[in-house]
Amino acid sequence: MSSKPTKNQGSAATPPTRDQSLVQRFMAVAKSLQFAWFTGHSVVLISTILYLFKMSEVYYRLVYLGVIESFGIIIYQQFFTRNEPLQTPGAAATKASMKSRISGLLKSEDVLYLILAVFWLFTPRFSFSLIPFFAFAVFHVLIYVEKVILPKVFHLSSKESSGILRFIDKFVVQYNDLCMHWVGTAELLIFILILFRAILCFQRSWIMLAVYAAFIKLRYENSKYMKAAFAQWRVRMDGIISHPSVPPYVKRAYNAVKMSLVRVSQIRLSGAPQETKKQN
Repeated sequence: MSSKPTKNQGSAATPPTRDQSLVQRFMAVAKSLQFAWFTGHSVVLISTILYLFKMSEVYYRLVYLGVIESFGIIIYQQFFTRNEPLQTPGAAATKASMKSRISGLLKSEDVLYLILAVFWLFTPRFSFSLIPFFAFAVFHVLIYVEKVILPKVFHLSSKESSGILRFIDKFVVQYNDLCMHWVGTAELLIFILILFRAILCFQRSWIMLAVYAAFIKLRYENSKYMKAAFAQWRVRMDGIISHPSVPPYVKRAYNAVKMSLVRVSQIRLSGAPQETKKQN
């Protein structure tokens, strides 16, 4: 899941106090960059629910405008608010820094989802594409309500005395990681649907297929959840194909496709994986 904006960046708001009224406390929270991030996810959550009932083009596009806002804030903080070195770097250092910045962008899930959201915004509607963003929005909204809105605006900070805080905390702890696995599986299903749309020559379907294939490849390189989803699908497909009733030519075709995917997985688009530092 995408990260959350840091509390000390992009916010000059004064922390709310108990002496302030409810409206004053809310306005103090609303002045922060965090709240703008929360607003973007809230737009995604509400617009997706409304879209399910009305299937309106407006709600569909609003979802992706909310995604662009929330993910854009995260990317702005991650890549564009860092302090630059005082000395002027040489050409080699500048080139290395630029290469590192590009590699970091390609490895960032937030950047990938922002690019994908812009792509979905300007292409024909594809309702299934909303699923991952809706899942992200649910948990981000709940976490922000638990950590910021309820304690700072309503002064509900004790889980022992607040049933809603206990419910949110239990829900997030119980389903957050599981939801990320579901998102990985959903994204693979979306890819299959896009593949069939391309075979059936839907409007701009081949462009969708190329873009989404690149997205899945980058996600596979940097997401443990996507790798787990692929592994789960491979085990299931191996079991189905190994059945005696499956014709030999189908098994050969399946094995050829599987080996091709293995070879493709060894080609990295986002550079070398980051090495985990050992602790002494």
